[in-house]
Amino acid sequence: MNPLIGMITSQLSAPVLAQLGQQIGADNNTTQSAISAALPMMLSAIGNQANAGGADTLQQVAQENHSVLDDVMGFLGNAQGGNIQGALLSQVMGGNGNAIANAVAQHTGLGSGAVMQLLGLLTPIVMGALGQSSQAQGLDANGLAQMVGAAAGSSNGNDLMGLATKMLDGDGNVMEELSGLVNKFF
Repeated sequence: MNPLIGMITSQLSAPVLAQLGQQIGADNNTTQSAISAALPMMLSAIGNQANAGGADTLQQVAQENHSVLDDVMGFLGNAQGGNIQGALLSQVMGGNGNAIANAVAQHTGLGSGAVMQLLGLLTPIVMGALGQSSQAQGLDANGLAQMVGAAAGSSNGNDLMGLATKMLDGDGNVMEELSGLVNKFF
């Protein structure tokens, strides 16, 4: 498992999964399935956005969210669902949020609105993991972008992260590529 995904999933205890599921209207298994499908694609999209000139934004957002992992349940209890997290999702993943949501929705049977809400709630957690990793390693913006890019590109193509990275760098039809990717693995 990718170390960044491992760091993030270690924060998703049973109570956290239950809270996420409650907020999006899904059971724990469906929520876990959606998270498992979404995380590799999210990190690939974040890496692509950072390497396309968004490294400074990535570092700023990661620094602002590094404390989310200190109390994930507290964060989820205070999360008001949409506007701030949705804006953050767009800021760090560019236009890929909707494509990822549609691909995950197709895989899980959740509505794309519920998946977008889940992505909005996961984004600060992902950014918190990146912020903590960045601080622990003393990385600047370029170092953080390289770390995310290396994590996304570290695969040899045999796992979801590597294929998500390849697909997001494809012909520009992200929705078609992500849907094909999810269907291939699930």
